[in-house]
Amino acid sequence: MKVTADYLRQLIKEETQGEMEFAELEAARQNYKENPRDDEARHQFGMMVEKLVEPLMIDMGLFFEAEAFYNRGELVFTNYKTIDVTIDPLGMMGRYDVQVTPLPGAEDEIEPIDISLDTMKGVAQFVNDKVFRSTGMVGEPETQTELPLENKMRITKSQLQQVIREAIAEETSGKPSSKMADYESDYRDNKRISGKDMLAMYDAEQGLDKMSAEEAMEELDNILTDIRQTSTDARSAKQAYRAEDMLRVITRG
Repeated sequence: MKVTADYLRQLIKEETQGEMEFAELEAARQNYKENPRDDEARHQFGMMVEKLVEPLMIDMGLFFEAEAFYNRGELVFTNYKTIDVTIDPLGMMGRYDVQVTPLPGAEDEIEPIDISLDTMKGVAQFVNDKVFRSTGMVGEPETQTELPLENKMRITKSQLQQVIREAIAEETSGKPSSKMADYESDYRDNKRISGKDMLAMYDAEQGLDKMSAEEAMEELDNILTDIRQTSTDARSAKQAYRAEDMLRVITRG
């Protein structure tokens, strides 16, 4: 089977099992947002929370206080000892407003956090990653570690490079997409520029040769923060959190 740009786009757009399950919850939440005074709409959303979110939180030692939702519209998860996690499903800008609050006596152990996230799955992943510092993707089968490829087809590096070239040519009508592409073409076709020189030329064009390590780290931190705050995909946000951790380790070193 020929690996085409369209086929790769299809793979990337495929939803995982967990995402599909949470899509049903998000649909119930949307109905609740549009009809906040409708008891049935609230009940249906609450049922989805109990079905999908409560088991994930229980795995983290947090228990759902259902009466808080049905009395005042807040989703509260607590371990009754050190921490409360309060989620407002009707938060500002249409997002989930999340508050992590230490219980009395746990102020030195738990950091208070206020954050807004786009999806409930993202909220659960955030609690898993940043509060409990656990690894793994919440709401996904344990065996699911990669995109499903039909017939276990493997895409090689050269195939992927060719697909990228074809996609760029399609988008730009065959015109070179960047200076880096020009340097790569010159290196590949004429063998006159070494890989090291090619990279140096690219860095000079982009102004990277004059950037200090501190400036690069600051820009990288800004990029990761932007990804974390704007990503609607839990997996991308998790990778940004992990990259931020690695950046902090590098800076500390």
